[in-house]
Amino acid sequence: MTHSIGRRALLAVAALAALTVASTSCTRPATEAAQGSGLIRISVGVDPSYAPIFLADAEGMFEDAGLDVQVMQTEGGAAGAQNVVAGTSELSGNADSTALTVMAANPSLRALGVFEDSDRYFQVALREGVEPKDIETMGVFPGIGLYFTDLYLRSLGRDPASVKLVNTSPPEQPALLARGDIDGFLSFDPWVEQAVETGGRVVATTGDFGARYSQWILASDSWLSANEDVAARVFDVIAEAAAITDADPERAAKAISDSIQMDPAEARRTVSQIDFGVRDFTDDDVARANQLVTFFRGQGKITGEVDTSRVLLSGWVTDHLNQPPA
Repeated sequence: MTHSIGRRALLAVAALAALTVASTSCTRPATEAAQGSGLIRISVGVDPSYAPIFLADAEGMFEDAGLDVQVMQTEGGAAGAQNVVAGTSELSGNADSTALTVMAANPSLRALGVFEDSDRYFQVALREGVEPKDIETMGVFPGIGLYFTDLYLRSLGRDPASVKLVNTSPPEQPALLARGDIDGFLSFDPWVEQAVETGGRVVATTGDFGARYSQWILASDSWLSANEDVAARVFDVIAEAAAITDADPERAAKAISDSIQMDPAEARRTVSQIDFGVRDFTDDDVARANQLVTFFRGQGKITGEVDTSRVLLSGWVTDHLNQPPA
């Protein structure tokens, strides 16, 4: 997804992540925009789930809003949130599962709101001839991959402990499936599409067993306290770009292709699997966040508690964006 297939294979592992539409518009007064903001660095991964940020950057939307924004591509996963903790970026986009694991060790992180959701971005691919009830081995990658695999197996009435889980990265999974080393895996494109091209098949998406993921915008509490209006102006632009992405996938696909050198057709297909739009956190988001924390604590990935009522800023989008979501 970046400068070559090889680099994409390294970087796409952490894409995750993942979106009910609630469009807003960046129309703050020109006098306010003209005041400037200083450099705002936004850390992102390198997959289509960051389409609104790629679009806003590619089309000069941040600049038009009087903002000096630098979009920083990372290897994804925890890297973006860790940049915020380290002070090497002011904001980051992270999947809910990743954000919570970093928040556990860094309780000063804050999630401002959601900019995308999906219950179909992650899909279950099985080897030809293997039925769900016959699964003996699943390839899994850490974090959300393990969590969704656990939910999927339980939805089949299977005890996850009865299935051999092989730690893999998403780029490895199609080849392992084709060789018969694993019976299936739960991942996202382009890896699922590659598995289908070599004889595998898709049997479910996360929505089929009641699972979904969201992408959040993160900031540190200290930076946000001193720059709340700037954060709102940046998020206003992301909201406008998210609405464009949802309404005009071809335009979004071009921005993705230009930003991470991804095939436009592949980008267009992937964008269709995600719902883009900025919104506040809901009770369901908080409940899902608590479930994730409980799961990762049980896996030894999180120690102690994560106060979701504190780190998820419920109502921040409505209170601070120029045009709050409906």
